[in-house]
Amino acid sequence: MSMKIKKGFTLIELLIVIAIIGILAVALLPNVLGAPARARDSARQSDILLIVRALETYNVDKGSYPADSFCVKTGDAKLPATLADDYFNGKLPVDPSGTSHTNYTGCDGAYYYCKLDGSPNHYAVIAKLENTNSNKYANDAITACDGTKGFDDSKTGTDFFAALQ
Repeated sequence: MSMKIKKGFTLIELLIVIAIIGILAVALLPNVLGAPARARDSARQSDILLIVRALETYNVDKGSYPADSFCVKTGDAKLPATLADDYFNGKLPVDPSGTSHTNYTGCDGAYYYCKLDGSPNHYAVIAKLENTNSNKYANDAITACDGTKGFDDSKTGTDFFAALQ
């Protein structure tokens, strides 16, 4: 008596494999989809640190930090020309998303510089992030920035990143 050996998978085996693939896809999908926003946020944080380095060099060369708050963007009348020309070679950092959005009162660029509490040696450079990343200094910096308030929280992103000096 010869027995025929069936080739292939049973329906139960196929359903189990499909269920496992579905569970893995659901677990990994949020990480994959959020990667571009996290990359742009990382670029914004790097740009802020670049701006801080330029401001520190400016302070060493000029003996003080810029006196007025300004948007770090081409065309802002309060942006010291020497800061843009000498420390960024005329090419200021721009938002990695390539869009312009109003984050702060009177600032439609991605990065904002302001003096803190009127002190000549304390300042903040702030940017709005797309993802929520806790930064315990950001809200304090926004409140302390020359009384600057009114940033538009209806835009994408719910948190800010601030570099304080």
